[in-house]
Formats: sequence, structure tokens, C-alpha cells
Amino acid sequence: MQFDSVLPEEAADLNSQLVITTREEKNLIGDGNILLDSELDDEPALIKAKILRSLMGMYQDDQLVIGIDPGSRIGVAAFYLQKEIESQVVTSVQGVVDLVTVLVKGTRSSRKLVRIGDGNPAMARSIANKIYSRFKDKVTIEFVNEHGTSAVRSMDSNRRGIRDRLSARAIALRKGRLFRPAIRIDK
Repeated sequence: MQFDSVLPEEAADLNSQLVITTREEKNLIGDGNILLDSELDDEPALIKAKILRSLMGMYQDDQLVIGIDPGSRIGVAAFYLQKEIESQVVTSVQGVVDLVTVLVKGTRSSRKLVRIGDGNPAMARSIANKIYSRFKDKVTIEFVNEHGTSAVRSMDSNRRGIRDRLSARAIALRKGRLFRPAIRIDK
């Protein structure tokens, strides 16, 4: 992304799509698409999401889609407004649930979708259950068939972090089958 660093007085004269500034300097800039630096959270993915939202305005496909590749290293990829905002490897189920929680709570979108690969069914169900228990019906959860990602998986073993992230990206972009939580009947 290209940007210019200018004085607040100069920003008012530019034809910029977005200006990031401080609360104190906001009045020097005038009207326009302004994002305060205090609105930028510590999580880089949320910063990207806020900038995208500011640049794209009311976008028809404003969904958040998170792909998860379960395994010994869990790949996670997140797309917001059809742009990738996150790609990383997490080492625990709780770490994945925490990351998904940050992304879901930190983005404004009409639809939030989590797609989990079915290559490790027990771990996939565990992740789905934990996410469902946090968000209930506010998040749609799908299981995705991982078959056909062999090209992604054939990468050198010393590049496994990349492989896991690429698999998560492929999972995020595939349609899955709806997760249905287990119904518990108490006697």
C-alpha cells in the first residue's frame, strides 16, 4: 500500500482516500475519511481490517472468512473484504480459539465464517466446539474436505510453516459442510 507522510496542514490539501492521524491533529485536517491512530489495535490483522473497512466503505461482500488447517502445527488464514488480513501458524487449539476470538470480535462484518479442514477430525471437532461455545450462532462454522490440497502438502518439510498457512488459505476459500453442535440431553 502506498502512503505519504505529511504534516496535518498538508493532509487537508491532498486528495487522499484515507488519513491516519491523532485525535489532537484531526481538526487540522478537515473532513474526509479519517482513522485515528488510537483506533489501531495491537493485533496487526485488526489494523489491516480497519484500514480496509475505511478504504472500501460499505462493501457488499463484507464477510470475515477464517480458514483453519488442524494438525501438530495449526495453520490459520483470515480474509476480510476479500483480502487476506492474517496468515500464521499456531501451536495449540486454545491459541487458535483465542486468535479466532480476536478476529471475530475485532471486525465489523455482516457474516463471520470459520472453515475448518477435516484432515484431523478429532481436532477439527474440538476447535469447532470451542468456537461454537464462545459465539453460538453469531459465527457460521463449516468443515471443509481437505482432499486435493496435495500440491500444497508436497512442499519440503523444512518449510512446514508455509505449507500449513497455504493449506489454511485453501480451506478458507472452499465451501464446506455446516457444523452441527452435539445436543446434550440432561435427564
